[in-house]
Amino acid sequence: MIANEFDRKLLSNVPLFAGFSDSDLVRIGPYLEPTSYEAGQVILWEGRPHRSLFVLAAGAAVVTKVVRGEVESVLARLTAGAHFGELSLIDARPAAASVAAESDCRVLVISSDGLQALMVQHPALHARLSWALLRDLAAKLRATNRKVQDAVEWGLGAAGGPDA
Repeated sequence: MIANEFDRKLLSNVPLFAGFSDSDLVRIGPYLEPTSYEAGQVILWEGRPHRSLFVLAAGAAVVTKVVRGEVESVLARLTAGAHFGELSLIDARPAAASVAAESDCRVLVISSDGLQALMVQHPALHARLSWALLRDLAAKLRATNRKVQDAVEWGLGAAGGPDA
């Protein structure tokens, strides 16, 4: 449950919740569980199951992925207002990457069970949150597509491929 007014105000500034009214945020509040992590503590482990959406309320975190079984590659750095974990929340598969606290962090967590309870008790609000997640995932997929295209074009250029 949202612990205080700070969390409600924070949610109003999280891009995922843009356009949600104060009353919407108050209704979402009971489904969010505040959790704290110390700097260096892992929030999510790549390859391990979880079924939650995490909203970084305060602090900074780093998203990493193991490459070739041995090297950890930094995929992103997150600051307050960012969210993560939505892939496993949606498809029930293990985490695609690890997320660790770079500084002391406060995280608001909504579990799959919490999301399902929101769907039963506030279906219109659940639908709005689901659409917000879909829009965000679409934006992330488009950004990934651009990065892949840039990498392929770079690779073709470096190899003397077409149009190099």
